[in-house]
Amino acid sequence: MGDRAASPNNPYLRNRMDRFKPFSGEIEADHSVDAILHVHASSNNTIISLTDDNGRVFFNSSGGQVGFKKAQRSGFEAAYQATASVANKARDKDIRIRSIEIRLRGFGAGRDAAFKAVTTLTTWPVSAVTDVTPIPFNGCRPRKARRL
Repeated sequence: MGDRAASPNNPYLRNRMDRFKPFSGEIEADHSVDAILHVHASSNNTIISLTDDNGRVFFNSSGGQVGFKKAQRSGFEAAYQATASVANKARDKDIRIRSIEIRLRGFGAGRDAAFKAVTTLTTWPVSAVTDVTPIPFNGCRPRKARRL
């Protein structure tokens, strides 16, 4: 039973693994896709990923990739330029986006910047804006409070 489930010939497992294959860069001409823009805005950096609706990553960028160092990576301008970088990569590869969903994660300054960059720099119609920040339902016990 264990060997059969883990074999690459198992059609269930093969279809699930197809989802995680990287984007090969080949999209037919005149082909438009529904895309998802993932924005991970932490206190140290902002990471932007453009995926299709199955989760395959087309392009990604971050505040560090566009040239910001240290604490500036998490700022408004870094997230704006990272989103502009992803939009330029999509334009260069001739990917036509039919509609885009924006998923925001985290509480950094890059949340607003990414949304503003998509609405001002691109003509992509935004179908939804979703907050997917993980919120614990009384999960782990927090650290001991610091006394000053």
